[in-house]
Amino acid sequence: MITVTTRSPRLSDRQILAFKHVMECGTVSKAAQRMNTVQPGVTRLLRQLEEDLGFELFERVRGRLHPTPEARIFHREVERAWIGLEQLRTTATRIRDRELGALRICAMPMLGLTFLPDLAGAFLDLHPRASLQLGNYRSAQVIEEVLTQRCDLGFAILEQREERCELRRFTLPCLCMMPAGHRLAALAEVPLAALAEENLITFERNDPLQRRLDRLRDAAEPSPPARLEVSLTLQAIRLVSQGHGIALVDPINAALSPHPEVITRPLAEDLGLEFALLSSRDQPMSRLARDFVAMFEQRYATVIGHAG
Repeated sequence: MITVTTRSPRLSDRQILAFKHVMECGTVSKAAQRMNTVQPGVTRLLRQLEEDLGFELFERVRGRLHPTPEARIFHREVERAWIGLEQLRTTATRIRDRELGALRICAMPMLGLTFLPDLAGAFLDLHPRASLQLGNYRSAQVIEEVLTQRCDLGFAILEQREERCELRRFTLPCLCMMPAGHRLAALAEVPLAALAEENLITFERNDPLQRRLDRLRDAAEPSPPARLEVSLTLQAIRLVSQGHGIALVDPINAALSPHPEVITRPLAEDLGLEFALLSSRDQPMSRLARDFVAMFEQRYATVIGHAG
């Protein structure tokens, strides 16, 4: 006899598992084998489940169990819940194994136009179920995107102290790029003073590299007006390859945009430039993001090592 109660049933995982196996196997003995237990144990679980539910699940006819209509209704819901639980387990496994997840990355053009797209492709090859968004912004906007948590990782040049984000700093060497056969190619390093008489392709005045360069050059003597001013390093590299001047460029774009018509030499002076990998202080970094950072650090070190 089943005691009917109005309270919510207290169901255990073992009870549900026993019921599921009996419905699928048709007998208590086979269900017990699946559960690696004894038959009386399964029978006890079924009786406890019926008591907790408040209705009969099986009719016992000549020693065999026959599911009641209520049991069949309940079994359909158990199957739905079981499928959902299996999906949860699968999702958890994929998250653990870094197969699922989404990354939003904002970067300054120096990284966002060449280096990061190449890295993103390799990263997604390793994480085929993950997704990635990559946006290009000026450094100031990158910082804002990170602070407002509109992106998970940001890459920006910092010109002043920034304490609102988590930072990983990277030094940014500077190379002098010139046409092959240029007179400065004979030097192991190119001093800033040697640029005074050259047709130097410059960047916009709000570019961090250009501002630092202008301060250093103006400290010695006023810089002559530039004949060619560009927004992006890739533009400068193309102009150098066509013989229209020389340019100070970062080693990343120099390495990833090879032209047989140009050569590079290290700049003798240290401009003190660096960029930062930024993340939010208020949001822990995901496992997927940590994987991306590790891959970035490894590949960046390789590029800088070759440039040196």
